[in-house]
Amino acid sequence: METIWSGTLRKMRVEATEPVTYWLADGYHDRERRTGELRLNDRLGRTLELHFGGLITCVYCGRETRQSFGEGFCYPCFRARAEADICIVKPELCHYFEAGDPCRDEAFAQDHCFQPHVLYVSLTSGRKVGITRRRNLPARWIDQGAVAAVPLAELPSRREVGLLEHRLAERYRDKTHWMTMLKQERPEADLAAHAEEIVALLRAWEVEEILPDAERREQRFRYPVLTYPQKVKSFNLDKDPLIGGTLVGIKGQYLIFDTGVVNLRKFTGYAVEVLGAPA
Repeated sequence: METIWSGTLRKMRVEATEPVTYWLADGYHDRERRTGELRLNDRLGRTLELHFGGLITCVYCGRETRQSFGEGFCYPCFRARAEADICIVKPELCHYFEAGDPCRDEAFAQDHCFQPHVLYVSLTSGRKVGITRRRNLPARWIDQGAVAAVPLAELPSRREVGLLEHRLAERYRDKTHWMTMLKQERPEADLAAHAEEIVALLRAWEVEEILPDAERREQRFRYPVLTYPQKVKSFNLDKDPLIGGTLVGIKGQYLIFDTGVVNLRKFTGYAVEVLGAPA
């Protein structure tokens, strides 16, 4: 085998084709020095290995760090950058309008938070209620390993849609069980009925931003998986710097090998070499 790609890990780039197409994309902080993308669908059924040499860098500032925090931050960026604020994970806690604790970055707030956001339901390991920026669709659904999704409402900001999601969370669970998601092609659930149940609730709450019927259409996704694992063993680059085997599938942000699985997004900022047979 030979080195076929090297770079800094970040979440894979996806395209909603049939099946979904995946590329390894370099997350190095300096865009001018990033490695070109590697199309992973072409590697299905072939041996692939990832070698981690011990270097972790912040994908925002480039600082070397012993540990990656959140989505690839060094600790100073994790503490200071708006991208790492608590409201990114819990948008109902947005503090933009608090005079004593405004947003850490006005430009980020306008580009990320004060943009159209969609409330949706999807099928991952089971039924899920979620939110994302309009421009993130359908990539957000694919990143979560959803096999189907229905957009329900569109609100003008992350805070507003986050408050609505938080209210719905009192009735509906909002968690993907990743092992279950990786072991099945499609969960048995009636997503359309679930979507209409939530729409009825939104109407009862007098939510005005419900999407029209024509836009509340179910979208489906098929993943490039040759074999789903019966048991799931998770690789950890911190403990085992050389992982891999025969690549038998890709779903969500997971590479599925015949020997185990790895969540590439978890290791954002890790510099790796990818080994494989020449094309």
